[in-house]
Amino acid sequence: MFRKFKFEEDLYASLSSIPLSTQFKLDRAGYRLPVKTWNQLSLEERNVLCHLSVRSQGELDCYRNFVEHVFRKLKEKPEKPEPTTLLHERALWENLAQVPEGIYLRALKLKVMLSPEDWLQLDDMERYALFRLAIETASEKVFHAALEEFLGHKTPKVRAAGAS
Repeated sequence: MFRKFKFEEDLYASLSSIPLSTQFKLDRAGYRLPVKTWNQLSLEERNVLCHLSVRSQGELDCYRNFVEHVFRKLKEKPEKPEPTTLLHERALWENLAQVPEGIYLRALKLKVMLSPEDWLQLDDMERYALFRLAIETASEKVFHAALEEFLGHKTPKVRAAGAS
């Protein structure tokens, strides 16, 4: 399954960047792929990484095998973050009781009050996407577009820089 977010729709034709839903799968499998490495893959390989599911343990094992296959083909070693790093990050975005501070502050900067109730309404993929966008310091426009897509009418419009 390939979950596509509206705020990322410009990248789906070429897959020149790693979609957040695919980053989610890679993280679940224990890998991080630099964009440079991602762009060395064929479009078919990028599509496979986007479309393969990781819901069951068998699917996750299959995904890991495909990632390893791709790296062997590239004659590179996969980037494997420390398991404790992945667990710590996952604990932050999976915590339904509290909005992670970085996300809360980014939203507040955009004049969006992200409440615990709003956070609870989001699914895993949406919480993960906001977490990634917040820690990777995505542009305000992209972060706002994600908030708008996930929360809808609750977000004010972002004005262009320098607009009064």
